[in-house]
Amino acid sequence: MHAAEVGTPSKLYTQAMVGVFVVAVLMVSWQMALYPTAGMGKYFESVDVARSLAAGKGFADPFGALETGPTAHVAPLLPLILAGVLRLTGDTPRFTLVVMVLCVALHALHMVLLLPLSRLLLADFRPGVWAALYASIVPTMPVFPQWEVIWSATGAMLFCLATARLVRSRRPYWIQGAAGGALCGLLLLLNPAQLMLCGAWMAYLWFRDRIPLRQWTILAVSFLVAAALVLAPWTIRNQRQFGALFLVRDNFGLELYSSNADCADARDYINGLNGCHERMQANLNVHEAELVRDMGEVNYNRSRLAIAKQWIHDHPARFAGLALRRFREFWFPSPGEAGPYAYSVWVVTALSIAGLILMARRRNPAVLAILAILALYPAVYYVVQSAPRFRFPILWVSLLPAGLAMQQAFAALRKRPIR
Repeated sequence: MHAAEVGTPSKLYTQAMVGVFVVAVLMVSWQMALYPTAGMGKYFESVDVARSLAAGKGFADPFGALETGPTAHVAPLLPLILAGVLRLTGDTPRFTLVVMVLCVALHALHMVLLLPLSRLLLADFRPGVWAALYASIVPTMPVFPQWEVIWSATGAMLFCLATARLVRSRRPYWIQGAAGGALCGLLLLLNPAQLMLCGAWMAYLWFRDRIPLRQWTILAVSFLVAAALVLAPWTIRNQRQFGALFLVRDNFGLELYSSNADCADARDYINGLNGCHERMQANLNVHEAELVRDMGEVNYNRSRLAIAKQWIHDHPARFAGLALRRFREFWFPSPGEAGPYAYSVWVVTALSIAGLILMARRRNPAVLAILAILALYPAVYYVVQSAPRFRFPILWVSLLPAGLAMQQAFAALRKRPIR
């Protein structure tokens, strides 16, 4: 066990965390000031569902085109949080203000958590400082209070830190597994795609600590049971409401359908400009929304999934081209309407490759966890239209090796003689 992973943090470490927090708050607040309309109005599904919950209509009506009834189109945790804020503030400007403040705080916490994760994975908090300052100052992550991305990203970081501590604690293995599984369940209620991160991270902890098979079996079973219990209320609700079982959300058919069609581009913002969204998305198209209401959400998604699969079968070359472009967009997004953010992500991607090579040369086992997450998590986003926010929940995984590359580059420059 690395000495940096235990004990009281050093004064320098504490000062670095405070400094990162202050810089992040200032920079994120500045970004929010540039965009005073935080997108808490109509046509944002989680916000619409939150308004339905606050009005006592239940978990329903995610689409702006018209009321479509009960839904599992979005994961439930963020709408529940937003509905709680709405009940406290009313649907007034105070609602937007409170959500914006929460978003700023989460962004700042996200940057601060890069430091303990850097100590955990790199045995040195300084790459985390480089990563946090870069992501805050450049900046790298737009502020999206209307979506779950920063909640999902920060939740994933807390999950990794908590489970790493649990696995190295002296608590019984079933308690370690149950606590980790409960945390993973909550994370999935924010973003079910984080299932890939949960699995890859727990496999890494098993590999890192060489946990005996019997103990690991206890840990894994208790993990899965606890995660299932956390998901159970929402799963039972969906089974009773829709007569179907699925992992948290039922929206894949709609997303695949609106992303793979004659009018579709690989990029979400282009589909908004070329009219494809208005033709195919229930959020904007009244006819599609009527079909959701009349058929029921699950049957509608099944029908759209069938149409999308048929289109892909009939247009294999076009689909392959879209998938390849989405792959590129995930790692090197087009500038679009937010050029500085896109180019900042390009730098992170490039530096993370250099950082991963450094980790591999040092035989750091954490490189396996990072590569597994980066390989597994984005797979679903290669078949649906690309948007920069889809990467944000795991952008921190790239930021850590990028921070290592920055630290090493700065150290090399300091040693170079001045001519």
